[in-house]
Amino acid sequence: MEKWELLDENGNPTGKIIVRGEPLLPGQYHLVEHIWIVDSKGRILIQRRADHLRLMAGLWAATGGSAIVGEDSESAARRELFEELGIRTAAGDLVYGGRMRRRNSFTDIWLLYRDIDPATLRLQKEEVAEARWATPEELIEKLHDRTFHHYGTAYFQFVFRAIERGRRTLYTTDLDGTLLRDDATLSPYTVETLNRLISRGMPISAATARGTIGVEIIGLDRIHFRLPIIALGGVLLYDLYRKRIVQCCEMSAPTVAAVLDVFHALGRTPQLYRRRGNEVHIYYTALNTLEAAFIKRVDAQGRGYDRFYHKVGQLRESPAIFFSCQGTEAQQKLLAEHLAAIPGIRTVLYKDTYHEDNWFVEICREDADKGRALERLRERIRADRLVVFGDNANDLSMFRVADLACAVANATEQTKDAADTVILSNEQDGVAQYLNNIYNRRL
Repeated sequence: MEKWELLDENGNPTGKIIVRGEPLLPGQYHLVEHIWIVDSKGRILIQRRADHLRLMAGLWAATGGSAIVGEDSESAARRELFEELGIRTAAGDLVYGGRMRRRNSFTDIWLLYRDIDPATLRLQKEEVAEARWATPEELIEKLHDRTFHHYGTAYFQFVFRAIERGRRTLYTTDLDGTLLRDDATLSPYTVETLNRLISRGMPISAATARGTIGVEIIGLDRIHFRLPIIALGGVLLYDLYRKRIVQCCEMSAPTVAAVLDVFHALGRTPQLYRRRGNEVHIYYTALNTLEAAFIKRVDAQGRGYDRFYHKVGQLRESPAIFFSCQGTEAQQKLLAEHLAAIPGIRTVLYKDTYHEDNWFVEICREDADKGRALERLRERIRADRLVVFGDNANDLSMFRVADLACAVANATEQTKDAADTVILSNEQDGVAQYLNNIYNRRL
């Protein structure tokens, strides 16, 4: 015989007890626990109620039940998890998501962030027919087709936001081809949406092959990032608001010399990047047509960046942080093959997003890719989970360390194959739409 303690309209115990099944009078409430289990990819474990049950028979629903006399809310939630699904938890494993007053109950939302194989669950056959993972979008579809019990729009909005608040997810997006449109601009919708979400506490950053000059040219500071961004493909953690280099991966002088030797042997001329205080300066001996056009770039206000570029007679073998050069696919593949023999460096070869038959080769320290920089940023802000967005080969290192990897629809096939999900394209504000939907899911 299950006994419940009655609560008043403020959720406080009244000292009165009833037996389950007895009617509740107006102004009387009891305590209910709902437990939402979420994995590292953001999926939700849902369970289908047994077909013979009197209430919600055969419907998908939340895990949960009522607290019995003598139980606190967390203890009741842990008991329900074990009884219905066979999931054992210790005190403190569950994250409290908040309380809602609903009809004749106060419902406490509890969250368990855990990767679970549904095949290993021990289901309570009297109540649970099956359990499986579902994306939030799949759950919403089940609400629409009435196969998931609808606890109310306000309830689900409350739950989705509790899930987001309950852990610190770092969202990091590539720029060119991902956040930026095809003309290398930010749409007004993307700027407004990201600023609104950042102001509400969503941890959002960017990871780009662009350097400090490149992000200024596109006006990236219109997005008010509170976290450092990853620049130069992982070489820098850069505070865009304060124009400050937070962390830098510098190459040794012998490594720089070995890289320059390869360029010299192939008759090629790189651009060499050096840190000067909180600025990055670029040194070169000669440029091809596209590289020369790069130097002449200006921002929306017509400001140039010539002072950061320096033509020299010879590139010195002093420490550097980055090399870059542009060329045809054949030129760049040959260069990358020769560079592969140098220990301690990472060489990235990828196609230019904006120009036909133009390829980039970028060289930096071997531990300075986007993925490792993302892990450094994750540790810095103590994030529990990583969600990333990309479109090209130089985003794959982020995909490898992410809990959830999202490719935009315009991404390369290689990138899509490596992704967990494909979202709308860069021209459709795919990243901003996805992030907005997380915070404001439409039921």
